[in-house]
Formats: sequence, structure tokens, C-alpha cells
Amino acid sequence: MRVFITGASGFVGSHAVRALLEAGHRPRALVRDPAKAGKVLAGLGVDTAGVEFVTGDMLDKGAVSAALDGCDAAIHAAAAIGVTGAPDRPRGPLAAGAGSGRDPESALVQVNVSGTRNVVGGAVARGLDRVVHVSTVAVFVPPAGPRITTDGPLASPRTDYGRSKLAAERYVRDLQTEGAPVTIVYPGGVCGPDQPVLDALMEGLSAGLDQAWPLPPGGVSVIDVRDLGEALARAVATPAPNRLMLGGHYLTWPQYARLCEKVTGLRPRSFRVPGAVMLGAGSALDAAKRIRNFDYPLTRDAAEFMVKLVPTDDKPSLDALGMTLRPVEETVTDGLRWLAEAGHLRRAGRLAPAPRGTAHTSQEHPMPTLIQRTFGPTFQKISGSPRFARIGPKIVPPLDRALHKASGGRLMLGQLLVPSLVLSTTGAVSGLRRQTPLACMPEPDGSWIVVGSNFGREKHPAWTGNLLKHPGAEVSFRGRSTEVTAHLLDSAERAEVWPRLVRVWPVYDRYVQRVDRELRVFRLTPAS
Repeated sequence: MRVFITGASGFVGSHAVRALLEAGHRPRALVRDPAKAGKVLAGLGVDTAGVEFVTGDMLDKGAVSAALDGCDAAIHAAAAIGVTGAPDRPRGPLAAGAGSGRDPESALVQVNVSGTRNVVGGAVARGLDRVVHVSTVAVFVPPAGPRITTDGPLASPRTDYGRSKLAAERYVRDLQTEGAPVTIVYPGGVCGPDQPVLDALMEGLSAGLDQAWPLPPGGVSVIDVRDLGEALARAVATPAPNRLMLGGHYLTWPQYARLCEKVTGLRPRSFRVPGAVMLGAGSALDAAKRIRNFDYPLTRDAAEFMVKLVPTDDKPSLDALGMTLRPVEETVTDGLRWLAEAGHLRRAGRLAPAPRGTAHTSQEHPMPTLIQRTFGPTFQKISGSPRFARIGPKIVPPLDRALHKASGGRLMLGQLLVPSLVLSTTGAVSGLRRQTPLACMPEPDGSWIVVGSNFGREKHPAWTGNLLKHPGAEVSFRGRSTEVTAHLLDSAERAEVWPRLVRVWPVYDRYVQRVDRELRVFRLTPAS
């Protein structure tokens, strides 16, 4: 059977192509870059001689129509997928071949609605025997009951991504109502090896082990990408139901962290986070994005997914496909091992690849984390803007204080991008204890350098005045509290540390150019 497929250069689509070939089918892949798709498939051990590549974009109705010619079935696995995705940087379980555009909302609508109309609608119009559309369990979150089923009520998402996915879902359901042979597949969090671009779940695995693992209420459903690829191949060749729930194995966040500890031998630096704090953080970031659009993985929809997800009812779908899922331990082990081998995970424990050569990472300038590499430049641009100087003080410090308290001092939002601490000072006028989250530069001697940037505003921040009057203070850094003595750096001392400070957080140079005052720089030295 000749099967048309989109997303062959992505995570799920590439594994579906491999499963199609193993089942004896002939895949015809619509891709924008055949060389890239061929490289991805070759990495899975696929003999690309058995794959017919057609150059085109799913947003081009004519190209899709021509590629569908002579096919017996179709799988639509390409989309800007994931509750955290940015329009011109597709993310999420099924990100593959997504379109881009300057306007966020129009790009999402194009990819998730227009692309679906062209592929699924075009396949139905041509009378193909079976058409499979890959959706997501996110369209059912927050769920109406203790278990998500295929007939559950659809969500009311807040983001452009969510609304575009819902629009695509309703379009495909309308085709089903008209009698079209369309099957909708609802996967949960897709995990496993060989991911061309990290999605939210795999990136979260990396960040959780390398940095800190928040444990909100709720949990995550994990399905192996290899199982999902096989399920898609079976769905086009069997009289499958019109909706297939394939959320996978459900784990609470503590269970997920314990599983990672079991397979790596390393205990994640985990901490409990109240659901209200997680939802509030997502809402605050959504508000900031309405002022200036930027790509950051946490949104209100993503937070709701983390906090409110419940198990999915997969048994009827697995029975219809004649499948059983592989153990979740195997999935997570293979996924973590691949993350380590690909350089996305530093703390892999027993899954770490064998050392190569004698290269090592400097302690003074550690290798940037995945989040720092991905989001650092964007946040530096945003943080240095005059507009952020007005809204940042209202959002960032309260959120960081809440996360710091909930995590026992181990996590703050800013800490994902730059080393951060909470400084407790004595008010210069009030004499009261004041807590301030700050970016910092840890020094080899155990001291910290902090800068009175005040988000690039003209006045010195109050905490610097507090230190000038009361140099004795307390630092909370990575869960440990230390009594310190503050010293205001003189010109020579400042000149020595400044180049290193701007390597840690380049925005400081932009603040200097914008304000007339000299930013106060302090060294916080442990009192002992």
C-alpha cells in the first residue's frame, strides 16, 4: 500500500516512516528538504531507497494534491505541536515540517488549520481508503473526569497555538461526521531516542536532571515514539475506530523523577510546587508575552497540562490495533541515554556515554545549559528593553520569591538563565528584613558578585542602600543559607570583574548605556 505522509523529518513522522517500511508499505513523504529528511531517517537505520520523497510544503494545496495522487492512505503527522510552541520555532511531541511566519497567530493558523485542511481534506476528497490525523491529548485538558477518553469534552485553550489546534480538531471531526474514513490519534508526551528537535517533554527531562525538577500536582503521560510510529502504521492498514487514545503510561511527577533516578543512579534536585504557583507563573508569562512576544516553554496552557493531566483510557484503542506498549522504564532509559549521547544532558549517571579524550568543562565558565542556549539570547533582548524595565519589577521578583520559598531555596525563574540568589538585607530606614532575588556571579573563593541594575531604571535599587548602611546580610543560594558581609567595589575592583559579569549576563552593558548613574557592584563574602 502506498501511504502519503507528512512530517517525515520530525520525531513522530520519521518513526512512522520506519514502521511503514517494516510493515511492507511504500511511504511517499512530502518534505521541504529531502536531504534533511533522508539524514533523519538514515539515523534511524532506514534504507531511504524505499522512501519516495516529494519536495513541497503542506501549506501549498497544489503540491499536496499532486503528492496524494496514486496513494491509498495518508498520515498527517506534521504540525506546530506542543502547548509551549512558538510559531516560527515549532516545538512539542510532533513538531515536524512546521511553517513559519512573522505574525505568530497567522503562522499557527496556517500550520495547524490550513495544513490540516490541505492534507486531511485533500486526502478525503481524493477518496483515500484511510486517513490518519495526529492530534494530542492536550485538546482534552483540563479533563472533565478522572480519566481522559476519546469522547471527552474539548478544552478551551488560551493561546493561539491551542486555539489553532482546536480549530483543526473540529475540522477533522466534521469530516468524520460526514462519513469520511478519518482516524484521529491522541498521543500523550512522546519520549524516546533520536529526536531531531527537542520538544517540551524531552527538554524537560534534560532540564530536570541537569538543573532542578519541580514537582507540581498532576502528572504526565509518556508514550514511546517507536510505539506511536507502529500505531500509525497499523491505523492506516486496519479498520481502526475513528478516534484512538494513545496517551501512554501515566506517571505523577514524583514517580517520573523517581524513575529517572532509578535508571541513571542520580537523584534529581526535586522540590514540591503548589499547583497555584505553577498556574500563576504561566499566567504571568502569558501576560508578558502579550506586551512583547518571546519564546519560553511555560504558558498557562502548559502549566494547566502539567497540573491537571489525568490518566488516559488507552485500552480500547490498543485492543483495536492489536498492540501493547513497551515498558515506560525502557522508553525513559533509551530517551535519557540518547539525550546524553547527543550532548543535551550532562548529569546522566550510569547512562553517560564513555569519555572521549581529555576535554573538560571549566568550572569558572561552565557549559551553557539547553535552556540557556535556547532562550538566553531572547531573554537578554527582552530584559534589556525599556518596556521590560516597567513590567519586570512587578512580575519577576514576586514570582522568584514564590518559587524560592516553594522549592526550599533551590529554584527561581531567573536561575534557569543565569546564576541567582536571594539576598536578605536590613532596611536602611525601616530596619526590617528585606528579601531580593538577584542574578549573581559565583566566585571561586565562595563569594558572590551582584549588580544593582534595578532592571535598567534610573534609581539605585533599595537593597544597595540597605547594604551601604548594614553590610551584614544573608544569601540563600541553591538551597543553602550563608551569612555574608557586603563590600562595594571601587573603580579598580569594578574594572576587574566587569568583563566577567557581562559574560554571565550581557544585559548589564545595555543598562550602563541607558542610565546616567553608575551601577553599584558588591562582593558578598561569607562571614566566616
